Amino acid sequence: MAVSPTPAAGPRDASTPSRSGLDGGTAGLLVALAVFWGLAYLFIRAGIQGGASPLLFAAVRYLLSAAAFGALALARREPTRDRRSWAISALVGGVLIIGLYGGFLYTGEQYTTGGYAAVLSSTAPLLTALAALVLLPNERPSRLATLGLGLGFAGAIVLVLPSLSSGGVGTWPGPELLLAAFASTAIGTVLLRRLRTPAQSLGQIGVQFAVAGALLAAGALAIGGSPSLPATPDVLGSLGALVAVSSVLGYFTYFRLHHRVGPVRANTVAYLIPLVGAGIGSGLLGEPFSVWEGLGFVLVAAGVALVARGGRPSSRPTGTGALPDPSAERGE
Repeated sequence: MAVSPTPAAGPRDASTPSRSGLDGGTAGLLVALAVFWGLAYLFIRAGIQGGASPLLFAAVRYLLSAAAFGALALARREPTRDRRSWAISALVGGVLIIGLYGGFLYTGEQYTTGGYAAVLSSTAPLLTALAALVLLPNERPSRLATLGLGLGFAGAIVLVLPSLSSGGVGTWPGPELLLAAFASTAIGTVLLRRLRTPAQSLGQIGVQFAVAGALLAAGALAIGGSPSLPATPDVLGSLGALVAVSSVLGYFTYFRLHHRVGPVRANTVAYLIPLVGAGIGSGLLGEPFSVWEGLGFVLVAAGVALVARGGRPSSRPTGTGALPDPSAERGE
């Protein structure tokens, strides 16, 4: 995930929040998580600009992340779950929430900036709400939430429109691939809820990364040509940062936040990731930030706020560079 990818849920021992207020520690965790996952979009872009093939780059990042989470799960001596839970986690989480998400995201960032990808990630909560309308028929949004969906998707159109007219920072098919990434992780997130899966353990998250890595490695080979992963400082540095910062630190920060305030408040990080990604990309890296991006983000943020006030069909996070949300990388 960037998002990401954003995880489907915290670990089992973090299912009950210990605090409900947004105190200084909680605010600090939110900001840290937004930085960890917001930076994922920029790390991905840096690696691709350094010559890394998108699918191979994503595959190696995910396989290394799988090894890290597998080692942590063994160190914690986590008990294994039932086969059904592991199978669902591997298929839905590994294929939709991380695998397809990462494939679309990394490929799409060939045609955009990292900051633009971060801004477009603001559509993830809306796509999750839309997926819930289809997959969770018992959870219908209020009129206010429906208005928010309409406003948010108008903002998404504003964000994507420049690519259709061959202008702006995102050129065809970059924004469209990014939207496909966020849609994939949104569908996977809602499917996990529909299937009533328990909170994910570290071992299951490791399996998700392993499945995603294998899927994208196979995709890189199937495309043909000569996938490359240059052993240059830019590529290796980006890869190391994605694994250590966006995957490991990002997930553990999310789990701690989830434990303090619960999933709904923890998921408000989705509001901060676009600001962090765009701010760092534009302010420090000199990436362009267009009027279209600003207007689109405002519309999407307003739509997400209305959906949240009107009752969200799904309270699970969506993926990060992410992720996910995943999410997420929502991260990622």
